[in-house]
Amino acid sequence: MRAIILAAGMGSRLEKITEKVPKALVDVGGKPLLAHSLSTLISEGITDFIIVTGHKAYKIREYIEENFGGIDVEYIHNNRYDETNNIYSLYLAIKNINAPFYILNSDIIFHPGIFAMIHSSQKKNLTISVDFRENLGKEEMKVKVEGERVIAISKKLDPADSDGEYIGITKVTERSGDLLLECVSETMEVHGKRVFYEHAFQRMIDRGYEINYSKTSGLPWTEIDTIEDLVFARKRVYPAIMEE
Repeated sequence: MRAIILAAGMGSRLEKITEKVPKALVDVGGKPLLAHSLSTLISEGITDFIIVTGHKAYKIREYIEENFGGIDVEYIHNNRYDETNNIYSLYLAIKNINAPFYILNSDIIFHPGIFAMIHSSQKKNLTISVDFRENLGKEEMKVKVEGERVIAISKKLDPADSDGEYIGITKVTERSGDLLLECVSETMEVHGKRVFYEHAFQRMIDRGYEINYSKTSGLPWTEIDTIEDLVFARKRVYPAIMEE
């Protein structure tokens, strides 16, 4: 099973840090975010990767060639990274491949146990990793569930009416791959290429397809968009991961 890592973004909210390196190579705990994700997936037996690059793509290639020589990597370059969002990067990655596969955002750091739980999931539908908690805000990719089903996913959901946050890890099962591609394509036709790929997840739900979830079970993780997020990752999340 392969994993798609979306690493095309500019990371403009990290200011001067991402002027020199792509967001995926920002350091947390002595190594880049991308290295944390790759090491976790490799430990679970994933050695086949598609990495979608954009901003300073050559630096990602150089880093992986120097530090992860034993894995198979296909690089797909989103040459429109500065005018599109991650839905277009995802489309470029999945348009010519078959499921099953994983989707990971490159700007997250997470406890290895979070991936282990979704990796071991036996659910047959597309499954997303969700942090169930109450203190949700406007920026989070919020999720609402009923039983085992995800019934809504959007940043625009009312935090008070949401159950948790999608953390940026998805398992695309054999059953769900073709429909995901259809819904990604349809979403871009309707909303353009500057939306989040989670819009396609909502389109799947609206078409009656069941999306499931895997819990993070309180294990530490965070997404890194801003300088404040980066400080939080370095001072709180990474130490918490190492303590587990």
